[in-house]
Parts: sequence; C-alpha cells; structure tokens
Amino acid sequence: MSAIDFLGLGCLAIDELLLCSHWPEPDTKTRLIERQRQGGGLTGNAMVAAARFGAKVAYAGSLGNDDDSHFLRQRFQSEGIDLSHCRLDEQFRPIRSTIVIDQSAKTRTIFFDLPGRLGALETWPDEEVILSSKILFVDHYGIEGMIRAAKIARKAGIPVVADFERDEHPRFAEILPWVDHLILSRKFATKRSGRDDPRESVEILSKEHAGTTIVTDGENGCWVKNAEGTIHWPAFAVEVVDSTGCGDAFHGVYAAALALGHSLEERLNYASAAAALKARSMGAQNGLPNRDMIEAFLAARK
Repeated sequence: MSAIDFLGLGCLAIDELLLCSHWPEPDTKTRLIERQRQGGGLTGNAMVAAARFGAKVAYAGSLGNDDDSHFLRQRFQSEGIDLSHCRLDEQFRPIRSTIVIDQSAKTRTIFFDLPGRLGALETWPDEEVILSSKILFVDHYGIEGMIRAAKIARKAGIPVVADFERDEHPRFAEILPWVDHLILSRKFATKRSGRDDPRESVEILSKEHAGTTIVTDGENGCWVKNAEGTIHWPAFAVEVVDSTGCGDAFHGVYAAALALGHSLEERLNYASAAAALKARSMGAQNGLPNRDMIEAFLAARK
C-alpha cells in the first residue's frame, strides 16, 4: 500500500510580495500598500495545495542550509508535508521571487533569480520512495532527474502529473511520453503548440503523450482532452485580488484528488474551485484553501 499520496521533486521558491495601488512611473517613489513573504514555486505551491486538500504529501527534492531553505522547511512541516526524503545539499537554494501586484489593473509582475542548484537529481530519491507514492508530480526543473523519476513511476503504473512552464532544455521532449496528466497554462500551451486558441492547443499537445491534457485559461476556465474527447470546463467567477499561484492551486488539488480516487469531473471541479478561492487572497501559498473551504464554496454554488 502506498505511504505517500503526492510526491514532489521540483521547484521551490521564496516569494516577496509587494502590493501597490498602481504600477509606478519611471523615476518616481511609490508607497506600498502591503508587503508579505511567503513560500512559492511550482512544486512548492502544488504540495501545499494538495496537503490542505487532505493528501499525504512528501517532498523528495533537495534543500540547502541557508535561511530561505530553513524558512521553507518550517512552512512545509507546519502543513504536514513529509520531509524525511528531502536531501540536504549546500549547493541547493530556493528561487527568490519578487512579485509586484498592481491593485488597480489586477495584474502581477514576477522578477526572479536562480541563486543555486534546483530541481530533481538523476540519483535521488531512491526508487523505493517513488514506488511508495500514488502520484508523482513533476515540473521542468532538473529535467534529467524528472525523466528518471517519471519512467520509474509510469512503469509501475503510478500516474505522473506535470506542470511545465519552459521547454528550452534539450531533453525536454523526452519527458512528455511519460506524463499521464499534462496541465499547462494557455501562455505556455500557445508557445508549445503554435496555436493561440486553447481548444486547438489542447488537441495538438495531447498528441505528445498518452493521457489527459489540460490547458488552463484563468477566468475562461480550461480545455480538457483525453481518450473520450475534448471538453471545456468553466471557471468560477470571483473578485480577483491576486492571481499568483492560481495555476499551482489547480495543479495541486487536481493531483491530490486524483490520488484520492476522484473522477475527472470531480477533479476539475475541485481544482477550479481551489484556483478561484486562491485568487481572492494575496500571494500564492497563504491563500490556498483547505478541503472544507472548497466543499463549502462548491455547495454554495449548487
């Protein structure tokens, strides 16, 4: 029996959030409305979303011994995320992101730097850790290690859920055939497929792997393609405070619901609700809802 519902290996970040009334003109001073420090990153946010949904989550990537790494360890432990398979390596540090949120335009701009090594390793974690999970979650950081882990998982019948935002790595295409659930933003799907229409994108991208392909499009919902056909799934209308982390909320709750045995329709409903609830709060992780919040949100809309 699997001891882990959701196993993550990839990107972690520290997000410095700056809320301003409007984007400033050059060579001016602008007073901030609010400043926050939160955890972030594709895999980091998805893990927190999955843990709050009720999944047993473990991180089997690497962290360093710096202040940012210690901050994330404390945050993950407070969320009940298992770090017993997390590797200590002085070369690894989380991404540092500064996110400027324009309150008037409802937009965000992300500045980030990569201060150390990131992502999965080709020799970590042990195969037994991967085989003890119900879901493997991968992103594009450490492609070589992600390919290895995805192969191990798929050969054992363990579904692989992917969140990719970049494809510049020369081996990127190698991981796609090993992904069961490919969930991409419209922006990256357009880049990857060459089609701006999300329905066309999802149908083209579905040919790169066997399984379910989803293209998310914010307030316009998402397009889903699997063996049964192509459908559009609407988003929930909410007042948006900050869209940072909405995609990660969708990824994390979708993967958690998959691990917990929910149908495709249930996964899409839970994930869409999680993304909508996240949009109502500033930052990626603090605003991620728990399962009770998601259930109440859905019940109110029946």
